[in-house]
Amino acid sequence: MDHSTPRQLTNSSTHRDPRFFWSSLMMGPFKIPKNCFILWLAIMGRLSTLDKPWLHHIGGFCILCPDGVPETHDHLLFSCSFSRRCLASIRQQILLPWPHRDWQHGVQWASSRWRGKHVVNAAYRSLLESLVYHIWQERNTRRFQQRSRPPSIVGSLVVEEIRERIISVPLRNSVSSLGLYRLWKIPWPVEGCSS
Repeated sequence: MDHSTPRQLTNSSTHRDPRFFWSSLMMGPFKIPKNCFILWLAIMGRLSTLDKPWLHHIGGFCILCPDGVPETHDHLLFSCSFSRRCLASIRQQILLPWPHRDWQHGVQWASSRWRGKHVVNAAYRSLLESLVYHIWQERNTRRFQQRSRPPSIVGSLVVEEIRERIISVPLRNSVSSLGLYRLWKIPWPVEGCSS
């Protein structure tokens, strides 16, 4: 991955630069800045996973799963049994298309599939941001505070966070907005949507 900064994403020519194919994942009305930042770190390979040379002394195995696998971005983000169970929990609550691929291919898939301004795509982008954030948060909680939550709880937290975000953003009264509310199983508001 190219080592870019968040500031470079604001440059309009950045969105057409093939090195920043993933920049569409950082856009949308439902994004949550802390989640977006962690997603950016993950895409850039800059999360402090234990495969980093300066962290080898800690012991490099994934704390989220019992598989005894080295902790890497690719493992944590959807190869790990914990993160796969988080995905399964989310899929029980909403329809979530996600390929069974490694992290980098998943990012490429999502950035090409969930592009544009359509509110459903924007919600999926925010869901990915939230899921990566909560997996990373769970990893840190287990490593540094010796507390843990099951994947079903983490998945439910992700879905609830995005539902709350969708409700908090005023949307036009449209077929797309209605479809978004149905997908996320949110009751359509009688009032409060702008026309």
